[in-house]
Amino acid sequence: MQNNTEFNGLLLIDKHTDITSFGVISRLRSLTGIKKIGHCGTLDPFATGLLPVLFGRYTKLAQYLEATDKTYQVEFVLGAATDTMDRTGQIIDFVDKTELQQRIESGELDKTLTKIVASNLIGEIKQVPPMYSAVKIAGKPLYKYARDGQEIARQGRTIKIYQAELSKITLQNEQWICSATISCSKGTYIRTWIDDLGRKAKCFAYAKSLSRQKCGNLELGQNSITLAELFRKKEEFASDQSKMRNEIEQKYFYPIEDALSDFPQYHLSGTEAEKVVHGQNLKLNNFSELDSASLIQLLYNNKLLAIVSLNKSNQVQYQKVLADKV
Repeated sequence: MQNNTEFNGLLLIDKHTDITSFGVISRLRSLTGIKKIGHCGTLDPFATGLLPVLFGRYTKLAQYLEATDKTYQVEFVLGAATDTMDRTGQIIDFVDKTELQQRIESGELDKTLTKIVASNLIGEIKQVPPMYSAVKIAGKPLYKYARDGQEIARQGRTIKIYQAELSKITLQNEQWICSATISCSKGTYIRTWIDDLGRKAKCFAYAKSLSRQKCGNLELGQNSITLAELFRKKEEFASDQSKMRNEIEQKYFYPIEDALSDFPQYHLSGTEAEKVVHGQNLKLNNFSELDSASLIQLLYNNKLLAIVSLNKSNQVQYQKVLADKV
């Protein structure tokens, strides 16, 4: 087993609702005794689903996992809009309930929503970050301005919606509900997408539930685990952090090489591996399949040692070195 300072790995957390992404990290620190932990791609407190978490040296790889495309399942309420664009906020706009019911029962609103998605909310679009978000302006998160009742000017950002499939509208507990499965680029705010859809359809809408299903090559259910399950194991081990780390390492760490499978792999010889861990000059030959790759995984004995790029002479340009010994 790795010692405390060499606990490196990728854990796929199935996040529960009403906890921040940083709250997940805090609990994992308490659980494992490891301080160097980072998550890949923030989830809103009310959101659930896949939260990739990196430990130890693998935190250096967060930028690559964060940059991947995402897939979400969202359920949204029709007929009202909230200041947070989700169920946690205060209603700020609404439509007449009778008129909304008529639009739904006639089938008109289903058709309108589908048409708006196809014509305005698919492909490359501009999106303004919501006030209730962690985006920083002048070093301060937007949500802090929002809590103080301030509206701050924000610039729109270009994001991509690759696919968005809507369900039929149904009545659940006296609320008109629709759901969507959305595949999108990094930095997409699903709450904002739902709010935009509701306003364009003149029916208003806010997110009731949101679950992230995929992050790049990672998918919910690929050995993902909840905090509740981990803390139950903590009780089994009588709070022994060493045993807890061993359990996570042996049973729940996801292979980082698979998570980065978009990056081609080069398997090093022993001599090459020694050069890599010491950051020495190295030239890679005979790998035509990698010629067009911008980033490459360097492995030794199937263990990831570094992420590199190559110059025109096939000389290694080190991006991230993950080991100091073979």
